[in-house]
Amino acid sequence: MLKINKKLLFVTGMIYFFANAQVIAEEPFKKRMFVSPQDIEIEKAVDRAKKTVRMIDDMYKTFIVLVTKEYVTDPTMFSALILSKRVFEAMSKKGWHEARLLGTDGTPHNPDNSPKDGFERDAVEALISGKNYYEKVEMVDGKYYLRSATSVIAFMEGCTICHPGKKVGDLLGGISYRISVNEYFN
Repeated sequence: MLKINKKLLFVTGMIYFFANAQVIAEEPFKKRMFVSPQDIEIEKAVDRAKKTVRMIDDMYKTFIVLVTKEYVTDPTMFSALILSKRVFEAMSKKGWHEARLLGTDGTPHNPDNSPKDGFERDAVEALISGKNYYEKVEMVDGKYYLRSATSVIAFMEGCTICHPGKKVGDLLGGISYRISVNEYFN
């Protein structure tokens, strides 16, 4: 009787193990954007591009906060917004990536900050709905690009100098990124 229970316990344990192992093995495939071995390389490159976007987004937002904290006391004077646009333009001219500000209130002070395409319109909707990040991978002329957008939140009281009517924690806009994924292939 004891041997049967051990066998039954062993078989039950094996069934449980393989049933769960199968679910665990399938999970990465459910999360994958691509399926062939070549596509898995693309996915790895996309992941590396995402890491770069997180880094540059953190860098840009850090200097926006530092500039605001140190220099912005009057909305008619130099602003972090002007500096941001200049840095975005310089990075694009050097071929690193594209970044631009996105207005999220429907009528941005500067029409250049209005969404320019379907991705940016969808990104603005996502940011307004409370998401902090929105992304899409596109292929243009045979090259993959990661399109990302991140929220810009009023981080401190200094933000409200240039954004009257907003309070700390409010959505001020977004930053839209376009980065070549092809740069990240092994």
